[in-house]
Amino acid sequence: MSKKLLILARGEYESFLKLDGSSIFENLPCEGVILADRGNAKIFAKLTDKFTVEVVRWSDETKVLETAQMLHQAHQFEAIATLDESNVGLAANLRELLNIEGLQSAQGQLFRDKVAMKQRLQGSPVKYPQFACCSEESLVKEMLQKFNKLVIKPKDGFGSKEVEFVSSQQELATWLEKNQANLGQFEAEEFIEGQLYHVNALIIDGETKLTAPAAYLPGMSNIDFSAGTPFISVIEEDESLKSKLVAFSDEVNKAFNIKNGVTHLECFVSPNGELTFCEVGLRPGGGGIVWMIESQYGVNYSEAVLAIEAGCSEILPAINHAKRDISGLIGIRSNMSGFVQSCLPLESVTDGCIKLKQAFIQPGSFKAASAHCTDFLSLFVFDSTNTESFHSKWRELQDKYQEKLILTTV
Repeated sequence: MSKKLLILARGEYESFLKLDGSSIFENLPCEGVILADRGNAKIFAKLTDKFTVEVVRWSDETKVLETAQMLHQAHQFEAIATLDESNVGLAANLRELLNIEGLQSAQGQLFRDKVAMKQRLQGSPVKYPQFACCSEESLVKEMLQKFNKLVIKPKDGFGSKEVEFVSSQQELATWLEKNQANLGQFEAEEFIEGQLYHVNALIIDGETKLTAPAAYLPGMSNIDFSAGTPFISVIEEDESLKSKLVAFSDEVNKAFNIKNGVTHLECFVSPNGELTFCEVGLRPGGGGIVWMIESQYGVNYSEAVLAIEAGCSEILPAINHAKRDISGLIGIRSNMSGFVQSCLPLESVTDGCIKLKQAFIQPGSFKAASAHCTDFLSLFVFDSTNTESFHSKWRELQDKYQEKLILTTV
């Protein structure tokens, strides 16, 4: 008998597709219900006949919980899965409410609350930045005096939104005054000098099956969306650094006692090679990272999430460690809002090294300035012979795209 699965499908349907365009439901020996917003519900219904689709409004969480309880009475779900960062906590709450195995609410909070994350690492060998809740104003001021630069971010934020840097007591005082009513919702960290990396682990029954480390390019990472620079990442090919990143990921996963799931860890690598924790999520990375990893290793981490929750990880393909080329991606972003007069037609991009190409604008459409790290105009996942070749290819794609892009700004 197939397992009954409830899937919280927040966000765009493309997250449920593999690199070749097929559905991640295809090999899943399960049935159940997909909760989706009205804009994506009809598409999910076309992607699979194993699941029925129920329309929900994600902003009304109370109603979502009521709907899930009602559906559970009819279907008796045995597992709950989500791919979306903003729904990890909701999925954990639902498991607890419906008495379903898997990540529960207290554990789920560890992967949302950035203060709780670092508290969890206390006593472990993992280095993390000094931090304080912004409601502890005197401590935050002392930290700024000590480190000269702080990062202020929402404790449970995502998409790199509302992140700010302060380098003087006057800047800090201005920020504190502006956010006085919500200081408890923010944390301050010492600024860490270094390049940001992400490390993506696949863990099944306590065993790490694959760890995929990759670099965010400086000035073109998740935090840089407001500048309009592209989002660029590439699988790490330096074996020495890769080994350090894998070992660091293993220590983080051990500290969080992760037995099953897919992780998305972000950490800094300093100029002297020291690694410092930034944050970790128990979900796949966004912005094309899943497809980049699939291109490199042959495993789709979104499919893996569903398979792990459903207890059928044996359906996943064998991991390919033999590929010589390295996979990377570029997400085109803009810091301007306007109507699109012209843009690069995807059919004109014919390079065989490109494994995935997506467009989120078309002539005549309106595009607001990128509001979060993966708010793209277009996305390309492609292979290169080495890192040097990767840099040449992303620059070529960026130049070609910008040459064709004309926005009538407002």
